Amino acid sequence: MEEQRVKYLLQQRLSGKETAEEQEELYHLLRNDDHMELFMAALTDLMWQAPANEMPDTTTHQALLKSITAADVTLPFVESVRPVHHLRWWWAAAVMGGILLAAVGYWWIKPATTVAPIPAIAQRYKNDVAPGGNKATLTLANGAVITLDEAQNDTLGKQGNTTIIKLQNGQVQYKAGGTTDEVSYNTLTTPRGGQYQLTLPDGTKVWLNAASSLHFPTAFRGNNREVILTGEGYFDVAPLPGKPFRVKVNETEIAVLGTQFNIMAYPNEKVMAVTLLEGAVNVSHRGVVKKLQPGQQARMAGNNSIAVTQVDTQAAVAWKNGFFIFERADIATVMRQLERWYDIDVVYEGTPREMYFGGGMQRSLPLSRVLNILERNQVLFKIDGRKITVLR
Repeated sequence: MEEQRVKYLLQQRLSGKETAEEQEELYHLLRNDDHMELFMAALTDLMWQAPANEMPDTTTHQALLKSITAADVTLPFVESVRPVHHLRWWWAAAVMGGILLAAVGYWWIKPATTVAPIPAIAQRYKNDVAPGGNKATLTLANGAVITLDEAQNDTLGKQGNTTIIKLQNGQVQYKAGGTTDEVSYNTLTTPRGGQYQLTLPDGTKVWLNAASSLHFPTAFRGNNREVILTGEGYFDVAPLPGKPFRVKVNETEIAVLGTQFNIMAYPNEKVMAVTLLEGAVNVSHRGVVKKLQPGQQARMAGNNSIAVTQVDTQAAVAWKNGFFIFERADIATVMRQLERWYDIDVVYEGTPREMYFGGGMQRSLPLSRVLNILERNQVLFKIDGRKITVLR
């Protein structure tokens, strides 16, 4: 009876016919972990009842993901032993759009096998690991290093006529003064488990993800605005006509005038990806040049080619907004993101199972909560200090 009630409330939510009382009832049920299995069963049934031709358009697709990432509740992933069609992913997310960060499924490539009895969590989780936060170091031109998470919110110093100010909430601003011929270079570096936001002298805003760095001048002179990135960063470039902004990453250069884009270029990832949210950029890679339009992503995979596809841009920048979002990611991809954000080391007991995950969760959760969510999908973990073992 309860399962039918949950299914009815979800159907009401999806159709937009729910009353205020029904919405509050659904909220109440979902706040109780005892109802989670009922919810998962109902959501899975509804997902598979969705007509096969219900594919939202790109605008709806983007708006839906924005509403999901604005939520403040995390649910586990929906399980299915059948391949989950892309449209069903979004249909399931639409059920909770605007309320919850929807849990949307994972896919088995191989059939599940019988597993040994599961050791209790208390035996496997010897400790917990806190999520990352605003942590970074700033290396000045003279080699001096400032630990930003320990510094007071105030003026940190000057580089020529540029003043360095630490603001609230993990931000550093370079405030340009009068004209000068003196230009030096600084480097902002985030460790594993860290992130930081920087405003460059021209007003360009940069968000750095964990295990990343940005090498930049303390003043932009002439027509040159060039920085060097490692890892991952999101750029909101200040438009200055006639002064293109360039980001160099290994053998790739991204050139813009004023735009918003994300670059993911970790050395242990198989591909480098440039995702454009607004404006236009030229991506140059080993002699090949592609121009991106909003909603497109360029991917480089160690050769001379650039593959351009239409993507969900909000998924690419979910980290900046405080979320993990996975779209058919294998277990190794998921764990690499957790390694960087929680500053952990992941090892595998045997060969990782061939499975794929979709869905999302807040980056503010402690590691144990994240692993608990993943464990609802028949994968087990062991925490021992900062060593995480993915069990056979």
